[in-house]
Amino acid sequence: MGFGGSSSGANVIMKNNRRSRKSKTEKFQKTTGSKIGGIGFDQKISEADLEKIRNGLKTSNKKRQLKILAATAISLLLFGFIFFYFMF
Repeated sequence: MGFGGSSSGANVIMKNNRRSRKSKTEKFQKTTGSKIGGIGFDQKISEADLEKIRNGLKTSNKKRQLKILAATAISLLLFGFIFFYFMF
């Protein structure tokens, strides 16, 4: 039907007319004249501290998952009991 040529032509036009994207910091620097260079961290962290943070995150995620699992199981059981009570 001749659709391939017109669609590829439209894609080429869209690609050529694409605007260049600028980051928010570049816009901020341009409008305010600020000399902000972005976010950077100069402090180094030891492996022991990183391990503490990792373990803390793991335990908090496990607790969160357990709470979600318990709430889901309880709600499903409650829904099942209510369903069977009214259906039978």
